[in-house]
Amino acid sequence: MRRQCLALCLMLALAACKDGGEENTPDGGPQNDGGLNPGSPFTKLTLDAAPNEPQPLALAVGPGDVIGVAYFFRIGSTNDYDIRYIQISGGQVSQPEKIATVQRVYGLSVAFDSNGRPAVAYLGGGSDDSAFWFQSDMAVSFRTGTNQWTQSIAVTRGDQATAGNPVSDRGFVVGLNPAIVFNGTQAIVAYRDGHDGQFPQQDWAGSDLEVALGDTGGWTVNMVAAGGNNKQAYGGHISMVMGANNQPALVHDQMFGSADGSSLNVLFQRRNSNGTWTLPLQVQSVGNTQRGASLAYDSVLGYGIAVVERSDNELTFVECRGNTGTQCSVAGDWTTPDPVYQAGTGGWYPSLAIDPKTHDPSIAFYVCSSTSGASEGNCNPNDDELRVSTRIEGNWRELLVDAEGGITPKMAYLSTGQRVIAYRAPSNGILKLAVEQ
Repeated sequence: MRRQCLALCLMLALAACKDGGEENTPDGGPQNDGGLNPGSPFTKLTLDAAPNEPQPLALAVGPGDVIGVAYFFRIGSTNDYDIRYIQISGGQVSQPEKIATVQRVYGLSVAFDSNGRPAVAYLGGGSDDSAFWFQSDMAVSFRTGTNQWTQSIAVTRGDQATAGNPVSDRGFVVGLNPAIVFNGTQAIVAYRDGHDGQFPQQDWAGSDLEVALGDTGGWTVNMVAAGGNNKQAYGGHISMVMGANNQPALVHDQMFGSADGSSLNVLFQRRNSNGTWTLPLQVQSVGNTQRGASLAYDSVLGYGIAVVERSDNELTFVECRGNTGTQCSVAGDWTTPDPVYQAGTGGWYPSLAIDPKTHDPSIAFYVCSSTSGASEGNCNPNDDELRVSTRIEGNWRELLVDAEGGITPKMAYLSTGQRVIAYRAPSNGILKLAVEQ
């Protein structure tokens, strides 16, 4: 009953929100979607009805089951993108709030601190006289009130986190593909340091993974994985959580040759109690991670990772019963990959979350086509779907979320065990939210 009431409240709140006529209107209630699951158990809502590019988005659930969604919104035919934020609290949906305007789109992350204050991490700041990198700093904006955001520049230079080698300790392009979590009210932001953001070897193969800790009052910066000497292209597609012993843990991949693009393998690291980080551990060998792996943590299950091998569209899940701060740093702690989906062209953009009540993992993902060989941007509109698969008693069971599809989904659980998924419509990029009944 509580789930049904929340879904109804969200629909009514969205219907009451007016922004340019048709924006913030619900798509309707439960539908018989035909095929996979007649009568989808998710209510689909439109958060921002303006057609736009399918750029990255981020979702987080804060104290009191407040839902926050951050996303990029291209302004007309310009090269400007607004970073926008929508908040859903107590059945009320905020109007889109502009956080910043940028020209370089390289990742986005949102999280809530223990007081319920959201913060959004992104590539911001100034250009440092670069002709291309109009933004080149690690920026974090904190919400201080309705439609009020305070930007804090956490890192501006590649030598603020030192590795002791001249390739790593230089450059000005920091803040690529950030991921943010909170320890109480302290923000922890992981990001890729791309040095001068130009050359294949010294910048991209030599990239570092670093973290900044702090808030609007100041930041400290630490090295997590230095690529200057070994040229392992660290810091691609970062996903981070607060894990065992209230310490952060993350996954990233190896992105050679560019600031964004296809990447290799899944690497896991966690912070030790003394503040140091474990060495990068290759948990899975993957030839193309698409947009990266998704990491989740549960005090009972431990760590879970979902990733798609884009070359053959196989979605898999691995786990480590990492309930203490000393596990998961060796390969033997991790299970072998468990196949979740491999049919046609799909398993894309996986987002992993773990039920806080049952401790079962769930993965939201996009199915592009029922046939193999389809490419991004050329999915069959008659086939594509947004699905979620949940492991129950060792078996993966699928549910249909949206028969019209959903790209770059981000999923989280409410305290009720109810799932929420933010995503974009494949046909026009409008921003949507699916709420489980």
